[in-house]
Amino acid sequence: MNPTTLGFIRKELSQALRDPRMRGMLLFMPIIQLLLFGFALSSEIRNIRLAVYARPGDAFSRQLARRFYAGGWFIPVDAGAQDPVDLLRSGRAEAALIAPTDGGDKAYGRGDAVYQLLIDATNAERARGVEQYARAILAEHLRDLGAPGGAAFNFSTRILYNPEDDTATYMVPGTLALMLFLVTITLTSMAMTRELEAGTIETLLAAPVSPWEIFLGKTVPYALLGFCDLPLLMFVAWLMGVPIRAPLWEFALVAAVFVCTSVSIGFLLATFMRTAQQATMGTFLFLFPTIQLSGVIYPVENMPKAVIALTYLDPIRYLVVLIRHMMLKNGDLGAVLPNLAALAAIGAASLFWAVRRFHQTLN
Repeated sequence: MNPTTLGFIRKELSQALRDPRMRGMLLFMPIIQLLLFGFALSSEIRNIRLAVYARPGDAFSRQLARRFYAGGWFIPVDAGAQDPVDLLRSGRAEAALIAPTDGGDKAYGRGDAVYQLLIDATNAERARGVEQYARAILAEHLRDLGAPGGAAFNFSTRILYNPEDDTATYMVPGTLALMLFLVTITLTSMAMTRELEAGTIETLLAAPVSPWEIFLGKTVPYALLGFCDLPLLMFVAWLMGVPIRAPLWEFALVAAVFVCTSVSIGFLLATFMRTAQQATMGTFLFLFPTIQLSGVIYPVENMPKAVIALTYLDPIRYLVVLIRHMMLKNGDLGAVLPNLAALAAIGAASLFWAVRRFHQTLN
């Protein structure tokens, strides 16, 4: 090889690997991505939250419920006295199995009863899997009881919130949340890194302004841009046929909290970077796992329990849940406020950490 070319190659490799931040990005982050794809993300339908409504003395329905839960695909939800539709709308359950009014025992004797299955179809693919699993479990249960051909019982299935099983109706709200996060976090991290790389941060320090004024000046514009992006994205989603069922003030509140959170995270990331190259690579490597764990592509419920616990630190997860709930359901405050509070807590923690690191950087 030409000695000059070889010298350039050595120089670029040395420059890329000299910085510990770049070494971590290049060597360790790909391992994390591989582990996520290999072990955490799965298209299998599992951990389906199921509530069973049956009379206390209905032995047949109790046996059927035990068969549902024994397979490991369904997990029990205590319905209490809550209406099944309200239970699904709040997000506490994904499916509700409702026994005949006079009980499964009597219905089995008559051979004319129907179990009603309510399914939350905000995730169309998951809803289809829930229905298939439920029908297979019922057919197996009837075969074990000796029912001829399983003709004595059937499911009357009712699909809620996405009755057409349209995958786009499920994907568009998640993609909307993703785009909002990408815009705000990328612009914010790049803005601060450009100042550090160009050396203009010293000029800002010499000016008669406080660190807080610098911080607000570098974050508020991108928060406003992100907030203004939401109406445009919602309008495009509406043109694509996705319903918008929650009041607009809820969207504005959620957008304000999320944009402040993402801007704080973007600024926090910038405090760890020194060049535009590091900011680009670092933001990408941060976004990749957060997108994977957000539920936009793979349902969070399909992941192992340890990974599900990790997703509670992912801000996009909460926005995806909120946007889907507000667009496809009715924006029930009982489901909105817990997710909004978690999002605000992540934003407050990120802001506190970013301000501390920003002061350290200035010093």
